[in-house]
Amino acid sequence: NTSLASVRLAARPAAVLATVGVVATAGLTALAAHLLGAPWPLALLLGAVVSSTDAAAVFAVLRGSGLSLQRRVATTLEVESGANDPMAVVLTMVLTQYIVDPDGVAAWSTAGQVAVQFAVGAALGIAGGYAGRALLAVGRLRAGGLYAVFTMGFAFLVFGVTTLANGSGFLAVYVAGIVLGNGTLPLRNSLLRVHDSVAWLCQIVMFLVLGLLVFPSRLLDVAAAGLALALILGFVVRPLVVALC
Repeated sequence: NTSLASVRLAARPAAVLATVGVVATAGLTALAAHLLGAPWPLALLLGAVVSSTDAAAVFAVLRGSGLSLQRRVATTLEVESGANDPMAVVLTMVLTQYIVDPDGVAAWSTAGQVAVQFAVGAALGIAGGYAGRALLAVGRLRAGGLYAVFTMGFAFLVFGVTTLANGSGFLAVYVAGIVLGNGTLPLRNSLLRVHDSVAWLCQIVMFLVLGLLVFPSRLLDVAAAGLALALILGFVVRPLVVALC
């Protein structure tokens, strides 16, 4: 659903927020977590995990609630939330590796890893999007429902190939979706309805699975610190980081 005109409009602010903004959010959240009693390694990891915004939630609020925002603000929010996962994933992986082996992580290698993830993800996303367009243009499927199967299967393929090439599968799928969505799609309206339904189903399943990782008996021990950190993240850290960016 994201148009190329929207991407061009919001590319610069979204790119800054999805990179510098994510790192700054992780750092300030880690500082808050440390002040609330978490040791530095755990505080940094916690900051990295919550540093990116949730794309599914942002899309749901922007498109499903009737919220009216200025076009550039809404577009920046949409593009940034779709592009900030690579940075958060790399930070989380690097900090996890640092906790396991403090001597095995260097700042320069982290920066290089981020650059490679973004470059490979963007390149294979563009290539994958145009490849999907070409396949849809030359092939005709017997049943209309198979087009949604094709596009979803193609998304998994783009994600897998990009990940194997040491790129960001998240960014690649997002970019491929933009390229595909701005081309000629057979049964376009039906495809968009199917993908919207599947996206909602996946969002529900994702949060259900995350909930299964929680031990209810341990919630009370961390409730005060967790709620305080959530309020600091929402009302202090994110507004401050966005203002600075």
